[in-house]
Amino acid sequence: MRLALTCVLVLGAGALAGCGTATGPDPSPDPDVTAADAEVRVVEEKQANLVLYVSNQSFDDEEVRLTVEVDGFTVVDGDFRVEDQHNWIKFALRMAPGTHNVTAEAASGAAFSEAFQVPGAEARFAVIDYWGKDDHDPREFSWFIQREPVAFG
Repeated sequence: MRLALTCVLVLGAGALAGCGTATGPDPSPDPDVTAADAEVRVVEEKQANLVLYVSNQSFDDEEVRLTVEVDGFTVVDGDFRVEDQHNWIKFALRMAPGTHNVTAEAASGAAFSEAFQVPGAEARFAVIDYWGKDDHDPREFSWFIQREPVAFG
């Protein structure tokens, strides 16, 4: 699988969007994670210990409602458009070091849950992609987390 990011638009609150045919606003962080005292909160990327990218990669679901939570705190609950599949929304997050849990749910019924580790000083970089091939295949999420920044391209 080859990931490519064709161009970038930086939005407020740490969101990032790829270029494509826009049909509405990109999902923004939930108020649960924008408060300064939140246990899981959106921060500037240089302060983040988890940089999370979320995308709809299903041409069969041109727009899908995705909800992503970390440790029970909603990071985003919004409509994700597939556009040209080069549309990752970035959420730079800060949380306590240790073991955490990420969950994702789609309006289509797809669901995902995974435990992951965040060290104290080093950031981790993760991607959650929503996939669906046709009406007969189950919709699903893919996930990966790594120590190095994600290279879309």
